[in-house]
Amino acid sequence: MRARVHVELHDNTHTMLTYVRHRGAWQMRLHHMFVAAPDEILAALSAFVKTGDPQASATLDAFIERNKIFIRRVPPSELRRRLRIMTEGEHHDLKEIFEDLNRRYFRNRINATITYGPAPRVRGPRRSIKMGSYSADSKVIRIHPALDQPRVPRYFVEWIVFHEMLHHIYKAKRRPDGRRCVHTPEFLAHERRFYAFERAQRWEEQNLDLLLRS
Repeated sequence: MRARVHVELHDNTHTMLTYVRHRGAWQMRLHHMFVAAPDEILAALSAFVKTGDPQASATLDAFIERNKIFIRRVPPSELRRRLRIMTEGEHHDLKEIFEDLNRRYFRNRINATITYGPAPRVRGPRRSIKMGSYSADSKVIRIHPALDQPRVPRYFVEWIVFHEMLHHIYKAKRRPDGRRCVHTPEFLAHERRFYAFERAQRWEEQNLDLLLRS
């Protein structure tokens, strides 16, 4: 079944492709590097958007890697300047947590900024939640505001922050099949050093519904 496609070009430095289906039409935002993309890349783009095909994803990743020269580099300090930094929540102070973890685990070597991110708008019941993210471009850690509630223990928030701090150290690698691996064996081994690793995992398993409803 055919559908209309609306394409908007951008010059972002981090996200090369986003898409959503709205009222029977696809709305896509693409980095301008795709303007001159050959037919096989456009075919991979179509397959990835329609079905999430892993081979198409690997093809797109390889194309972006080959054309990263066209990604405009903005200094991390400038990217952070454009953000609204909010570290002090009603129940959890991210700045305090970050500085404590940086001192205890990283000898104050993590040069990054942390903030609560905006709560994504969702329609209907939420089925998943991205509790944290790290931007290598801006060196900013974003924590989902759903974690700032009294029923979420501090050690769980610490674990999420610790996880994102590790992304500052361990860069994504390419697998033999061309796909990106962001959680390398070294990353996962380091994560297990967190003092409440298993406790935090158990809490997430038992309380995920609490976060999804927030």
